[in-house]
This record gives sequence, C-alpha cells and structure tokens, in this order.
Amino acid sequence: MVRITPGGKVSRIAHGFSDPHDLAFDASGYLYVADTGANRVGRVSPEGSVTTYISGLRVPVDLAFHPNGELFVCELYAGTVTAYKSAKKVRVVASSLDKPHGLAFDSTGATYINEWSGNRILKLDRKGRLHPVAAVEDPVGVAIGKSGDLYVAQPQAGKVSRVKMDGTSITLIEGLNEPRDPAFDEAGNLFVAESGAGRIVKMTGDF
Repeated sequence: MVRITPGGKVSRIAHGFSDPHDLAFDASGYLYVADTGANRVGRVSPEGSVTTYISGLRVPVDLAFHPNGELFVCELYAGTVTAYKSAKKVRVVASSLDKPHGLAFDSTGATYINEWSGNRILKLDRKGRLHPVAAVEDPVGVAIGKSGDLYVAQPQAGKVSRVKMDGTSITLIEGLNEPRDPAFDEAGNLFVAESGAGRIVKMTGDF
C-alpha cells in the first residue's frame, strides 16, 4: 500500500495485503482496504499498523462509506452489497446482483451500483428499491461528479464514460490500458487507475 503526494512522490505506508482493490477513509483517518485475495477488509491505522476489520467475505472488490457512516462492501461472488458498522454486519443492502463491481453515493444518500457481468448501472433508492440507470459494458468502478453525472471505467474498452441519469453516455477519455476505479479529489479532479500500464491518470475539467 503506497501514498502518492500531489507532486507524484510515492512512499510505502503498509504491507501484507493480497491483491488489494478498493480503498476508503473514515472520518478518523483510518484506511479501509478491499483485500480481494484474502477475502477480507483490512484496516490501516494512521500510524501504519494493519488489522483485519471484516473476514470471511466472498471476493470483496469495492467499498465506500455511506453518508450515514456505514461501510458498504461489494462482494463479487456473493452478488451482494452489505452494510457494516463497527465491523458488524448491519444489513444486506442489495442481493442477487450480477457480480457487483463499484458503488457510489449521491447527495441524497441514494446508492449507485455497477453490475460488472450484468453490463449495467443500478440505482438503489432510500427505500431499498433497485432501478436500472444505464446499460454500460464491463463497468468497473463508478464515481459521481459535481454535476451529478456518473463516471465509469470500462477496462476492456480502455475508456472512461460519463453517464447521465437519463441513461445516455459519452466517452470521456479512451485509449487507456485497463482503466479501473475512477475517483474525484476535493478539487474536482478525476483520477483513474490505469492497471494495465501501472500508473494513475489525472483528468481536469468540468465534471
């Protein structure tokens, strides 16, 4: 696990993970890691110590903190998104999903979930109902911009798409080598992990 400064300096902050995928910070500065190869969620303290936060998962690939403070975890092979609080399961948020691989929350608390094998994005409303948003091939990771649009990485196509709530989409950038897991910083810049090239791509613009 490494830290990358805005200037591009890389330093190691933790080790001992097996195929780590997604990351999320809590309000206290602890880092949570979807440790896919170990079927767990690991937690890294601000000092760098690593502990197992949740174990016994079925290929956790994405996680994020809901505005209510719960940690949502996508389990690829379980086909579920589950909410946790203080390492204890609160509830199954969504089930019978076709390999969920990416989630994000809008300002209302609604949850957006990628179905990787289902080739679509779903919206889970606050009443627990799922609604199709858009058909998107091979979606891996999703982020919401200030405009409210969704930004989705598509590794096989080598591109990142911008998806509107009416289901229409445009290609934002293409020619990437297996892009995954888009994320915004506080300044509104969009970052994408270009896994096939072993680098992070930064995009600026009106998102």
